Amino acid sequence: MGASSTPVSQFCAELRIRWQASGKDLHSIAQAVSISRTQLYAILNGEIKRPPDFERLVRPFVLACGAAGAELAEWRHRHAVVVGVYEGLKDRAALRPARPNQLPALSGPFVGRSALLTALDLATEPLVVVTGPPGVGKTALVVHWAYGRAESFPHGRLYADLRGFARDGEALDPAEAVRGFLDAMGVAARDVPPDPAAQAAQLRSLLADRRVLVVLDNARDADQVRPLLVGGAGVRVVVTSRGPLTPLVVDYAAAPIAVDLPTKAEAQDLFRSRLAHSESDSSIAEAVAACGRLPLALTLTAARVRQTGFPMATVAAELRRAGTRAHAELQTVFAGSYGAVSPPTARLFRLLGLTAGPDIAAEAVAALAGVHDARAELDDLIESGLLVEHRPGRYLMHDLTRDYADERSRAVDTDDERRAALTRLLDYYTRTAHEADRTLNPIRPPIPIPLPPAEGSRRPDYQTATAWLERERAVLLATLRKACNDGLDRYAWQLGWALDTFLYEHHRWKDEGAVWSIALRAATSLMDRAAAAHAHRFLGAVAGRLDNFADAYAHMSESMRLCRAARDQPGEAETEFVLSYVSFLQGRHATALAHAERSLALWSGLSDLRWTARAATAVGWYHAQRGDPAAAIPFFQRALADFHLADDHANEAVTRDNLGRAHHDLGAYAAALEQYDIALDLARQIADPVLDAHLTNHAGDAFQALGDHATARDRWAHACGLLSDAGHPAANDVARKLALLTPETGPS
Repeated sequence: MGASSTPVSQFCAELRIRWQASGKDLHSIAQAVSISRTQLYAILNGEIKRPPDFERLVRPFVLACGAAGAELAEWRHRHAVVVGVYEGLKDRAALRPARPNQLPALSGPFVGRSALLTALDLATEPLVVVTGPPGVGKTALVVHWAYGRAESFPHGRLYADLRGFARDGEALDPAEAVRGFLDAMGVAARDVPPDPAAQAAQLRSLLADRRVLVVLDNARDADQVRPLLVGGAGVRVVVTSRGPLTPLVVDYAAAPIAVDLPTKAEAQDLFRSRLAHSESDSSIAEAVAACGRLPLALTLTAARVRQTGFPMATVAAELRRAGTRAHAELQTVFAGSYGAVSPPTARLFRLLGLTAGPDIAAEAVAALAGVHDARAELDDLIESGLLVEHRPGRYLMHDLTRDYADERSRAVDTDDERRAALTRLLDYYTRTAHEADRTLNPIRPPIPIPLPPAEGSRRPDYQTATAWLERERAVLLATLRKACNDGLDRYAWQLGWALDTFLYEHHRWKDEGAVWSIALRAATSLMDRAAAAHAHRFLGAVAGRLDNFADAYAHMSESMRLCRAARDQPGEAETEFVLSYVSFLQGRHATALAHAERSLALWSGLSDLRWTARAATAVGWYHAQRGDPAAAIPFFQRALADFHLADDHANEAVTRDNLGRAHHDLGAYAAALEQYDIALDLARQIADPVLDAHLTNHAGDAFQALGDHATARDRWAHACGLLSDAGHPAANDVARKLALLTPETGPS
């Protein structure tokens, strides 16, 4: 090998071995990959520094060598792992914020626990396990300690609530926590491999030489924690759990720290710190004893005294009547806090017990309650200790508090009231997610949503839509599951549809598959063949992206069966359309073109201008992908005519972009620029800055090909600015083009 042994060179050696085993000559392989034999030989000889692109080189290479099915999936896995290692080993300054801090906000003053804080300080083991019963203050202890140790972990503090004992049973998947840590470290979505094992490898490499604290809160068991033990000499992992997690202590020599009730003095100091006015030592001691020294009960009781002004003796007497068992004490504390708030606040508290997911935003709370603004009631719940605002405008409950809220709702609210509240929340999530999706993917054929946008609302811009979906993603996935489990099936598949573009663009393909599996369950329950066929089509596309082609074609076959059984010709035409995409993913370009042509033939007989145009665009695109832009042009022109008649400016602009690139590939740069200019006018009419940026970027390519480097630079700079303002990942690609330009001569 001509290069030193690196993960990239080792991967290239594996490619070389695969070529040699195929028995094919290098020239024919190079033709299939569309690069020169010299370039291909250099790659196979390991003379490159970064991993070769999978779609442009590795996939066509191994297909040309005879790979198929499971072997192709294995190559994707190998490539994902080497990319993960490469990204972790290279200079990471541009990939992440300097000091990511995911720790939740402190919920109030922290008092005492000096022995436990010292134990955390003195633990030299890379893994520490903090255990104790619910409500004893494990999270407060670890978070307080972590806030005071920022200097010990200069490269960041990562946090994940594993939700191990969530009432809905939806504990956090360790793979989801890994992905969240990669996001926090600033890794771009397109640089995150789809395979969970590769993501874990990428995180390990990223943290290998960094001093980082990882807090894994509320773990269910050792199995949930093991995939998150990222290692690294400077990495400290602290886990909290209700259980002892003995396997971690045995297998990983974790330092165990048991959290018990605070001492009487600590409990009294904690209680006193939460009161608004001074109280006698005897009354505080009486209340603390009645709370059983349990920190959760102490903070709730103090909040009640502070909020209501009830005499301490009255509150203590209520607690004493509960007996000495912790559960009874907590139930009495919850009942006292709940009984002290106003009826509207009590109603909101009960309704919050219906929600799924880790937390909830203020706007969603208002929708749940059916009011314009619920902030006054939210403030009351925070003051009473029943709710925590752990991020600005985002609220969460302790698991035990949420259980109590749900119990109260079942006892007080009718089934119709509970269902109406959940329906209002689902209306809000589905409508907002649908509008966000329309921003991210304006050329996608929308589904009918029975509810119009909220009065006075405007469609969000790209950055706002993406940020909302990222904030709400975990909540939306949990809510979607709840909708299906509670029989609200229409919301399950519509919300799944609305999440698809975001999950696809952010390489959350596992989530995308889970969403469509739930949507399929919902459609089946509804006995809606069209919706079920739709779900199968999307499941097929997701399986294809993950190289699971047996599953992909099984889903597509079922989609076609359902459509034909229902004599649903539009569904059959759309299934052919998606089959073309799945075939393309498999490297079967001729088959992809054939499916697109069948889709076009079906749509042409159905008088649907938009879908006929989309199918024509697909036929043109596959011709272009096969290296025949001249054959693509008539289909792009046909699509343009139909989109123009349908008054579909977004799709017309995108199709003109495709037509411009076909002219560019033929060397007709002036014709390409003409199409880009017309498309830009359309993009600006519909106020789509991201589409504007893509078109301007391609215009820059045409000017560069014409030798007009100054104009190319101007176009790329404009595109880069628009994409950066929108927070779009393609900004980095355009920035690289600009970086390669020299002032006078163009590319360096």
